[in-house]
Amino acid sequence: MSTPPEDVDALFDAAPAAPAAATAAAPEAGAQQSVFPTAAASGASPDGRKEPRVKVSWPGRVQLANGRVVELRVRDLSNSGIGLLTPAAIPANTVLNFAMGVPGLEDLGRITPVSGTIKTTYMVVQGPDIYCGGMWVSLPQAGRDLVDKWIKRLRSK
Repeated sequence: MSTPPEDVDALFDAAPAAPAAATAAAPEAGAQQSVFPTAAASGASPDGRKEPRVKVSWPGRVQLANGRVVELRVRDLSNSGIGLLTPAAIPANTVLNFAMGVPGLEDLGRITPVSGTIKTTYMVVQGPDIYCGGMWVSLPQAGRDLVDKWIKRLRSK
């Protein structure tokens, strides 16, 4: 059983994204499109981070200061932050409303909407991709618990 898109849209009290916006964010042919986490998990952090991040591929969105909602992909997680792949520029050093669809631990088809706020820390453009990183500012306890369980599961693989 999956969570209806309307429930996820309600996280921002926003109308569903227009089909044109979804097309612009579509991955290239052959790219992984699953909302399920990948088995890869980083060990020691080679880039000098305080803690390693785990790779995931989950749907997400941020609400910019002007109210615009940007659909994106969550590409990695840690206990203190998140890495995003986005089709649009997201300003660095900004606190934004954030939501993501987190698969269930036992039933991967059951998506739980998790929302909170992040403070963006960087934005990097590499070819056609825009990467953005952020640190958790607020994440309700139920969402924090689910994210922590996924991180623990993926680190142990």
